[in-house]
Amino acid sequence: MPRSRPLLDAVKPVVRSAGGRRRLRFGARLLLAVVLTLTSIGVAGYELMAGQMRQAQTDAYARVQDADVRSLEAVGREDDPTAGRPATDELIAAIARRDGVLEARLIDPRSVVVASGITGFGIGWRDTDQRIDRTLRKGESYAGPEADPRRDGRDFELIGPVHLPDGRYALEVSYDHAVLDADLRDVRQVLLLVGLLTLFGGTGVFYLVGGRVLLRSHRVALERATRDGLTDLLNHRAFQSEFRRAVSAARRFEEPLALVVLDLDDFKFINNKHGHPHGDAILARVAAVLRAGRPEDRAFRIGGDEFAVLLPRTDGAGAHTIVTRLDRAFTAAEVAVSMGVSELRAGESGEDLRAEADAALYEAKRRGVDMVHFDEIRDQVVLATADRTRQLRRLIDEARVSFAYQPIWDLGSQRLLGLEALMRPHPDDGLSGPTEAFDLAEKIGRVHELDVLCVTRALADRPDLPAEALLFLNLAPQSLDLDAGDGDWLLALVRDAGLTPERVVVEVTERFTSRTEDVVACLRHLRAQGFRIGLDDVGTGTSGLELLQQVQADYVKIDRGIVRSATTERDARAVLLAMATYAHQTGAYVIAAGVESDETLDFLATLEGHHRPGERLVRGGQGFVLGRESAGERGGLVAPGARRAPTGSP
Repeated sequence: MPRSRPLLDAVKPVVRSAGGRRRLRFGARLLLAVVLTLTSIGVAGYELMAGQMRQAQTDAYARVQDADVRSLEAVGREDDPTAGRPATDELIAAIARRDGVLEARLIDPRSVVVASGITGFGIGWRDTDQRIDRTLRKGESYAGPEADPRRDGRDFELIGPVHLPDGRYALEVSYDHAVLDADLRDVRQVLLLVGLLTLFGGTGVFYLVGGRVLLRSHRVALERATRDGLTDLLNHRAFQSEFRRAVSAARRFEEPLALVVLDLDDFKFINNKHGHPHGDAILARVAAVLRAGRPEDRAFRIGGDEFAVLLPRTDGAGAHTIVTRLDRAFTAAEVAVSMGVSELRAGESGEDLRAEADAALYEAKRRGVDMVHFDEIRDQVVLATADRTRQLRRLIDEARVSFAYQPIWDLGSQRLLGLEALMRPHPDDGLSGPTEAFDLAEKIGRVHELDVLCVTRALADRPDLPAEALLFLNLAPQSLDLDAGDGDWLLALVRDAGLTPERVVVEVTERFTSRTEDVVACLRHLRAQGFRIGLDDVGTGTSGLELLQQVQADYVKIDRGIVRSATTERDARAVLLAMATYAHQTGAYVIAAGVESDETLDFLATLEGHHRPGERLVRGGQGFVLGRESAGERGGLVAPGARRAPTGSP
């Protein structure tokens, strides 16, 4: 049972609020960009100011250091070195007592500490610091961050040369970074306050001055990006997005969903004859009809003259009613359209739904009718969906085919005429049979590869044939179209299999859309190589008579549907007689396919030629009553089963 929450409630608000959400996201991104910009500026400004403040602090300490050096030099000249430099020690101690000073030391020319801010601490130690060594040897000064890895690198260190009567000394003073940190903390607070004021005040000013216009322009741009400029319907981009959401919601809430695709009939001719303004007016009338539908339906222009309508919470019957109503509205608007309809089935993907609707539209245009529901043609078409295409590629690439062989008998002599090789796709590939496989192969352009694979496997798996028996091989007309004038690949495969071309009948169906002249050219080339030619499914299309006229067919096989119906339906009997008579007159050997009952077998025995009474019109037969298909076995022919001896004279 469907869940209580309807599909419409799930899809419609989502669809209609999509533009609002996009505008909200744009505004949020714009605000985020402003915040990030201000933050980046603030961080960069803070780092710049912090560097400048550290340098200013270092310069201030350096000036104090210069003054201390001059004082030490003055005191040193008055001190008596023999008395232990008491004035110098007192000055070093005074320097160490200043706020922020961590350490003060005086180092003699031998790199030995002779005075320290902490009484007696470190006196007599030897300091091997490279900066102190350069100061003692070269008189260089240093002012910068603490370089001793054992100490805090954020502290300040200053080293300056002191020239005393007995040589060059070095004054080393270290300062705590706490003072600078306090100043930087105040700077951060000020920058944060300024940034917040700028953000809120600037955002307000931006919105009043130009932000509203920008947001409005963005909204208009979004609407134009998802709407068709001529009809004002949602465009193909919007269709792709909303179609995915609608399919997802239909599955989640187990509610029906239908899709209608339509296009205008002879629109190119109308444009060429009356001009593009007239064509634009017709497109506008189509859009007006679609907008007049149910409020919950969503109409799109997905191409030049192509439109689509999503019908949420609508099953097949409801879709038929809506499409009928649309058809009447289009007629009233004097617009000719063709429509294809399909509904989402359990386990079906959105891709399948779209492909079904497109196939129904194609069939409506082919028939020349206003509308076709896919259910009407479900058993007649093959959809090249992604899954099926993947299955076919796997079948070809991995040679996942097998063959069964069905006997064909001469009804008069009861002699085995030959075996027809029948391809069977691997059951795990999900393909219903050879027809679907070849239809899919044609859609993706791999018919020739599939044909080569089938011929190769059919020749390899065939049973041993009696001396006079033939092997019937089916070739797709599309392959013959591509191979026009050059069928040497088939000749090579047959010879490699140990057969001669004279033992092989190349069968081609008359149900094809390829270019007849190319197919005929290839068949003539094959005949010149020694192959025998057979026409299959004769009577179902219009190509059979044309091929019989242009190709001297050795065998003509009447379609099984006509043969099965001939015993009970007058029209089928007339077609069978006409085709068999015409083929017989060309010298072809006529075979009836689909002989599946004794009644059919007896009926075929009664058909005689007009010019030679007693001569069979239909000479060969193939079908379950004559022998079921079996897998090939090396070493012997598979028996056809319990076959009743055909009646009638040879």
